[in-house]
Formats: sequence, C-alpha cells, structure tokens
Amino acid sequence: LFSALRADFKGSFKPPVEESFEDPIFLNTDEAVQLESGNTVAGGVVRDANGDWIFGYNRRLGKCSIFNVEVWSILEGLRHIQRRGHDEVIIQFDSLEVVKAILESTSTEANSALIRRIQSILFQEKQWFLRYIPRDENQVANCLAKQALIGTDNLQVFDAPHLMIRTLMELDKNKN
Repeated sequence: LFSALRADFKGSFKPPVEESFEDPIFLNTDEAVQLESGNTVAGGVVRDANGDWIFGYNRRLGKCSIFNVEVWSILEGLRHIQRRGHDEVIIQFDSLEVVKAILESTSTEANSALIRRIQSILFQEKQWFLRYIPRDENQVANCLAKQALIGTDNLQVFDAPHLMIRTLMELDKNKN
C-alpha cells in the first residue's frame, strides 16, 4: 500500500489518514493496447464514496510506451477532478510500477514530465491519496479505456455510464 498527499520533491511524501476523509471521491484509471496496430488508449472513472458514477473519460493516445499510457490515464483524471474542485480524492491504480514511480522521485521514470506533473498536482492538493489495487478491482476503468479503441482520437468525457459500465459498477458494489 502506497499513499501520497504532499511531496517535497526530494522523495518524501506525507500520507493522509484515509479514514479522516469526510466525503472522498475515487479515481480509477487503466489503459489498453490494440495488439494489431500498437495503438494505446487510456480511460478512467470517478465515483463517490457509495460507488456511484460522477464521470468517466477515455482517449486514444496512439503509439507510446505502456508506462506513459498508464501515467497519462492518471494525469487526465487528475486534471478533470481538479477542474471540478474536489479536494478529497483516493486515486486507485493497478500498476505497482507507476505508483512507485510517482511516489519515489528516485525512480528512473520519475524524471518524466508526466510524473512531475502528477507530483505537482499531489503537492498542490489538500487531501489526495494514491494507492495500488489489484487488476480485478479495476474493471470499470479497463472497460472505459477499451471503448476508446473504437472511438475517436479526442478525449471523451461521459456524464452517465452506459449499460455495460452500469453492470460492472453493480458488480463492484456487490463485492464491496
């Protein structure tokens, strides 16, 4: 379990106490790769503490490394959450490598401009928490990312979930 609230950009983060959040929202992100073309996509979902939909998004990114797609998926979600003014955010992600890169400035990937941007957002915000989750707990975000394989190259933001996403969300609620 990794967590972050504030960074001094020398590699140390001060984790919040997750239980102290009064009204948290949850950001789950994921990525997918189309094997034939090598095109990559990113997507995510933002839900309230009850697991109810706030918004979702996805974007086709073209050809780039899996690591960068994973980081883009987080950054895209953080930017939208920041614009909407949420201040208690639990970011859940299924790549331990990316979580470590964001939390450890000593990582070779931490020199990435994308990583530095995420660290900057975490530093600015009051109570944001980053943690690793297993892949099977990230199915809604995975489905949203895969939708971008058949969508446009532009960012798509969804104010309401479609039927398949609603079904996956109900399965998540029943697990938790």
